Amino acid sequence: MSETFRFKGVFPALVTPLNEDGVDEEKFRALIDYVIKTGATGIVPCGTTGEFTSMTFDEKVEAIRIACDATKGRVPVLAGTGAPYTADAVKLTRRAAEFGAEAALVVTPYFLKPSNKEVFEHFERVANNSDIPIFVYNIPQVTGVPLHWTVIDGLREIDGIIGLKDSSGNLVNLTTILVRRPEEFQVVVGHDEVALPALASGCDGAILASANIFPDRYIKMQSALAGGDLKEALIIQRSIQRTVRIIVNKGGGLAVKAALNMMGIDVGKARAPLLEGDSLSFEDIDELRTCLEDLQLIPRGTVTFKMGDRAIVAESYPKAVGLVPDTVDDLTLLHGESLCGGGQEVAHVDLVMGIRDGPLSVSIENSGKLRKGYHSSDIIKDLEPVTVFAPTVTITQEHHKKMVYETAQRAVADAVKRSVTDGIIPDELVPDLIIAANVFVHPDAVNAKRVHINNFRAVRHAIRRAIEGRQSVEEIHKRKDSARHPFAYNP
Repeated sequence: MSETFRFKGVFPALVTPLNEDGVDEEKFRALIDYVIKTGATGIVPCGTTGEFTSMTFDEKVEAIRIACDATKGRVPVLAGTGAPYTADAVKLTRRAAEFGAEAALVVTPYFLKPSNKEVFEHFERVANNSDIPIFVYNIPQVTGVPLHWTVIDGLREIDGIIGLKDSSGNLVNLTTILVRRPEEFQVVVGHDEVALPALASGCDGAILASANIFPDRYIKMQSALAGGDLKEALIIQRSIQRTVRIIVNKGGGLAVKAALNMMGIDVGKARAPLLEGDSLSFEDIDELRTCLEDLQLIPRGTVTFKMGDRAIVAESYPKAVGLVPDTVDDLTLLHGESLCGGGQEVAHVDLVMGIRDGPLSVSIENSGKLRKGYHSSDIIKDLEPVTVFAPTVTITQEHHKKMVYETAQRAVADAVKRSVTDGIIPDELVPDLIIAANVFVHPDAVNAKRVHINNFRAVRHAIRRAIEGRQSVEEIHKRKDSARHPFAYNP
């Protein structure tokens, strides 16, 4: 066996484009080309992000074959060959070697929760029957079996095991492994949220889900660390932290696929039981989109807005693929709704917007008036487009009044301003529009920071949904369980 493989840089834990017939080879090759061109120094097919647990043995063989062929020697392939059944892991590792993979990534047997003895014998059997070196894969969040540094001390003594991918996020355990390891034993970080501290602590590189999206950012982070520029490395980690938090905590490959699809890299949907709208909520998808816009990873293009005989063309609208129409045919009256956050600080926004000489002119006329059956509304000062703010819950205490008319109203204003800055509301449309936001703030809300953040996000998302017509009857029915008002309330 050759043990000369040395891990370097960042390897995306590739998502696997799948269809009814198996692996979608055309889309998979296109993804591999994208990550290599964007800076990936290697690739990992059939890892956790690749949905390997939802693939048949033959599909995994096919994915590894395609990956090895598609790289054309440009970068190494570290093939995911893990399985809960030892014989399957041995067999898949042999096939990976036949296709030209440089090494194999073997996860701890999952679901069965094996003892240390069984873990040792599993890895020893795979390594002893492999023609390529093995990286042990520690991800206790899903296997249920954490690999303590004392276990790694023993596993690295097995001939053929040359490294560890640690996705636990446990920096105490990881740094102990790094301090104790011999120089030839390679350790890579697999948890996106702790990439910077793990790399700064001495990891040899990274295998990350979010590297499907921006491998170049991690390469720049590693270069900054190598040059002693911790400040620059920190800036990079902070710039992507919101994005990776969604990916790590909200469905893994499901979130990565949603992001790539919005960027115009078609990788299809995740396999059941993973489903957009559940573990990855619609709020998460909208927030992921705004993160990608902030990172300038969403393509921009023209959108035409029509107002009767008049048309305005926005030249640089962020056009998340599959979400944005080329033309908004009628600006008379648009509706958007969003539910963000949870608990007492949850935000629920019902928003309507439209042209000044349309039906929304009534909202300005009635602003500040107390009408039976309605809550008092007001116009937010010094804000364009003109924005009318109204609460949905009767205010009976001073604390709640402050949370509504100071905290939530400021969030609405900030979100409208940001929507103009982002080009969601084109500058040319600002003088012609009215926005009316109906905002829910729970009477028992106490955390003003979360109330502001949740309402800010909800308004940003609702404005996008309104403009882009993403409140069709079909979509409302599809999303009714996640888009409904969070509390039964009759004012």
